[in-house]
Amino acid sequence: MESFPPPDLELLEDVPFSAHGLKLDILRSRIRSAEPVPAVLHLHGGAWVMFGKWPAANVFLARAGFVTVSADYRLAPGATFPAQLDDVRATVRWLRAQALKLGIDPQRIGAWGVSAGAHLAGLLGTAAEAELENPDAEHSARVQAVGNVSGVMDFLDPAFNVGPQHLPLFGAPQAQRLELAALASPVTHAGADAPPFLHLHGTHDDEVPVSQARRMHAALQKAGAKSELVELDGDHYINDTHQVGVEARLLAFFYRELGHTPT
Repeated sequence: MESFPPPDLELLEDVPFSAHGLKLDILRSRIRSAEPVPAVLHLHGGAWVMFGKWPAANVFLARAGFVTVSADYRLAPGATFPAQLDDVRATVRWLRAQALKLGIDPQRIGAWGVSAGAHLAGLLGTAAEAELENPDAEHSARVQAVGNVSGVMDFLDPAFNVGPQHLPLFGAPQAQRLELAALASPVTHAGADAPPFLHLHGTHDDEVPVSQARRMHAALQKAGAKSELVELDGDHYINDTHQVGVEARLLAFFYRELGHTPT
């Protein structure tokens, strides 16, 4: 098994960024650019209840010259929504506050994730300054590009049937939290000011149906925002089964939308 990080990359581990004791990892090239470069934030999956930051997911971006970050966020059931959104917003604000030190351009920050992480990335693209926001924040939590891999975009999608069971993210069955479910859905906040989105979703996804990506894509296009939808012949785990293709599409997307020259 290859050691991590690879020899061409530098890893800064367990950097604190939150009042809640959360930490992030920075993965970047050992060859530093003289000019500020874009940053890309990765948010892990795990149904909002498990796992943690995973900088290995960002290797392909770090090797391309992006400064990459993988961050923790509070997990359910110990923390319910909107705690997770507050945490990922805090990550983006921290990046902007540290932009000069990290050599990044604070106006070129992207976010991506898989499954639950893609859901939170989607909210960073659509609800970063919405009604749940802290108006007194010094730095914006907005991102300039969003990569959505197999993400939940609309909790009220009839095809996304979570049933009567307790949903840890909401602290109750979804049927008892419909207003919160709508607020937690990126599709609710889709507007003309949304950044470009790239949706990658498997047509045979039994956990998060492909209708999620289709609904979000349609909502963004209707609002006049830029959105690209790519449907792949796979299930919920296309980031593993189609890794090469998924990474290539994400890389091309962030190159283009964050104005980064390949290195």
